[in-house]
Amino acid sequence: MKNNHAFRLIGSWASIFSGVILFLAHLLIFLSKTDSGSILGNSLVFTAHMVVVFGLIGIYEIQAQNLKTISLIGMLLSVIGTMIVSAIVFVEIAAASGVNVDPIFNAPVVNTIYSVGPLFFVFGMIILGITTMITKLPTRIGGFLLILGTIVFALASIVGFGKDLIEVIGSAITGGGFFWSGVSLLKTKNKLFS
Repeated sequence: MKNNHAFRLIGSWASIFSGVILFLAHLLIFLSKTDSGSILGNSLVFTAHMVVVFGLIGIYEIQAQNLKTISLIGMLLSVIGTMIVSAIVFVEIAAASGVNVDPIFNAPVVNTIYSVGPLFFVFGMIILGITTMITKLPTRIGGFLLILGTIVFALASIVGFGKDLIEVIGSAITGGGFFWSGVSLLKTKNKLFS
């Protein structure tokens, strides 16, 4: 029981932190007119994605008793996807620093990973959002915001205009989902372990 408590506590704070940082990072990138602002913004995106892994595990842990298999699939896809997105953002930081990264993204295997990896994150987040809405664990509204924000953010890749603004809106909604879920995890840890 103590291990579950630790997962939930770390997951709740990681979810809150990553939700706030994700939004602030994309807002900074949107408002920034300089490479240094883009480097800082992408570094914050990188940080948010690294930390959100613990939030995803915390969300899965609370759902595991009710929807073990489907929650596990959502968590695994989300974690694998966010690890790949982190690698992509890391290369984007190098590009903003003036490094020529074209050979990296144009390599055949890397190009495939670059194309497929973010889809893992999108599908994982949608599945995790659905399981969150079904189980109401940690909170139904958190699940809804995770789904909506992920879809809005993914639309930025498809829509040719206003990409940066759409990413800010998507990150605000997704960040809100992580924040809301983290706060709810903090509340449920006290109820389930008292």
